[in-house]
Amino acid sequence: MRSSILANNYIRCNPDPTGNSVSDKDSAVIDVYFAKTKDISTEYSRLKIFIDHKDKLKAEKLHFREDRNTYLFCHTLLRLILAKKLNADPSGIQIINEGNNKPRLEGDLLFFNISHTRDAFAFAISERVKVGIDLEKVDRNVDFKSIIVKFFSTIERKFILDSPEDSRNRFFLLWTRKESLLKAMGTGIISNLSQVHVMKKENTFSRETIEYMNDDSTYSNHFIYSKKVFKYYLSVSAPRKAKILLHQLNVEKVQYYCEE
Repeated sequence: MRSSILANNYIRCNPDPTGNSVSDKDSAVIDVYFAKTKDISTEYSRLKIFIDHKDKLKAEKLHFREDRNTYLFCHTLLRLILAKKLNADPSGIQIINEGNNKPRLEGDLLFFNISHTRDAFAFAISERVKVGIDLEKVDRNVDFKSIIVKFFSTIERKFILDSPEDSRNRFFLLWTRKESLLKAMGTGIISNLSQVHVMKKENTFSRETIEYMNDDSTYSNHFIYSKKVFKYYLSVSAPRKAKILLHQLNVEKVQYYCEE
């Protein structure tokens, strides 16, 4: 799979309606890589030699084997793809965590963000813009009705609940939008998430809503692109209008990225 995520199918959020807006013509390209872990699990022995020691230690702290495998596949393939893009040795890719545990490359040679669930993962890479991504499985075990009371506005709750047959999909659509937006802005989780509106085509909210802002330049228009991929909702956010290229990783592609 390699396709654009409906380039015109975006919503816009602005935490500072009185500030400077960003031109729609100032666009970027964002590569999004997605995989279901089981689809590439046969390639673990090939990937094993590229696993970073710190990633291995973090994975070992996860309780379920499925979570550990997804974590290692995600982070190892991210390093390999970053290395390919930079024409560098994967062992030389140094990922550091800044405020709110947001990962980045030393020197910001490329911008990227990561998301994983138990059995799938995705990451986004861009040469030009900071990016946020969130991936969630449409899980029937999630009690979304209790979650929306705290984290969604009245109008968002109405949107979700007004269509019982589709309410679960609507919940995960809005949830991934909120998560990807906060990750793009580098804020981390905020207590008043219900005030961050992501339902309409055009959304505004007070900049005071954002409690932990490291970079004032992120007070601008943000564009959020969403797509349902199999049983997962995927949302990508960036402070520029973007062309989103979606790449589904499979065995052949994993083998390619493992080549010296």
